[in-house]
Amino acid sequence: MTLGYVLLQNLRRNPLRSGLTMVAFALPMAVFVVGISLVLALQQVSKANEAELRLAVQNRIALVNALPERLRREIEALDPEKKRIVAVCGFRWFGGRVPNAKSGIQSLGVDPDTFPIVYRELRWTEEEELNWQRDRRAAVVGSNVAAQYGWRVGDRVTLESTVPPYLALEFVIVKITDVTGRVNGMYLRRDYFEESRAERGFRTPGCNVFWLRCTSIEAMREMQSLIDGHFANSPNETRTMDENAFAASFTEALGNLPGLMQGIALVVVFIVALVAGNTMMMSFRERTRELAVFKAIGFSNRRVFGVVLAESVLLALVGAAAGIAPTAAVLSAVGVRTVGFLPITSLSVSPTAIVVAMCIALSVGVAAGLVPAWQAIRLNTVSALRRVG
Repeated sequence: MTLGYVLLQNLRRNPLRSGLTMVAFALPMAVFVVGISLVLALQQVSKANEAELRLAVQNRIALVNALPERLRREIEALDPEKKRIVAVCGFRWFGGRVPNAKSGIQSLGVDPDTFPIVYRELRWTEEEELNWQRDRRAAVVGSNVAAQYGWRVGDRVTLESTVPPYLALEFVIVKITDVTGRVNGMYLRRDYFEESRAERGFRTPGCNVFWLRCTSIEAMREMQSLIDGHFANSPNETRTMDENAFAASFTEALGNLPGLMQGIALVVVFIVALVAGNTMMMSFRERTRELAVFKAIGFSNRRVFGVVLAESVLLALVGAAAGIAPTAAVLSAVGVRTVGFLPITSLSVSPTAIVVAMCIALSVGVAAGLVPAWQAIRLNTVSALRRVG
């Protein structure tokens, strides 16, 4: 009688309970791997942002309060020798929407001369940069946006602005980027945008935020305090922060998303542990006579211990795999793309999350099976047979 045979018979003894136990493992572990995968993806974006050495300068009161265009020259003048600032690029919210579309696009007007420098990670080719500089209608589109609308390089697209003066402008796509953190946006030339606004009587150009690329982390720290100090007690007081802090300001309304997902993961583990522990204790009580018979016919304590523990571990691993495998397959096949504020290219199950989930399932299976396994080896054979029989 092999261990595998015994385990198979035990699982078939009550197939409904075994199946429900596996489902109870599968659903929470599926939620766990998706949540952890999302946290890992956001951490990847955060690391990418840190490497780019960028600072955001916005109005101290609110981002919607535009800063005068001249502030770019004042910021550049704080580092005349360019030892700390590589370039400064002004951004203004356009808030574009494809005509008749229900949702908008995170579209921004940017300074055409410094945008390729400040966002060098977009990996510009010589042709792309040339097209960007010579065509005032040029636009750079994130891969998620391009996939959503079926756009390609060279396409002419029309966007309707969702902010005054509610312009409807035509743009030419010169580049599609899949760089992490830039996949849900669209970048337009601000000079074209501002001229169109001026034609409608809006003659006060300005920027919602100025982005600075710095030379080092130390330079970022120095410029952060220097800029805010320079504009302190002026009509245009500023708030300067690094890119991660700037991104976090948009998600504060949703709370600490990574912390929330990690908290959910801990609750999932606790629930799974309770389910597994309850199942194994019920199984042990039902099989008291069977285990006593095993010991009576010569099974060693070690082997009895292994049978009970192995059943708990098998239930845990099979249940976890039943939840993880379909989840990973569906996300890979469908290619789920993020929406809204999430800057990652697509949501897929991380291999790290799978490994962690299976390790947790193994640990829960061992923990849930230890008590009944220990009770099994301490079982008095004669008393157990007399009590049950």
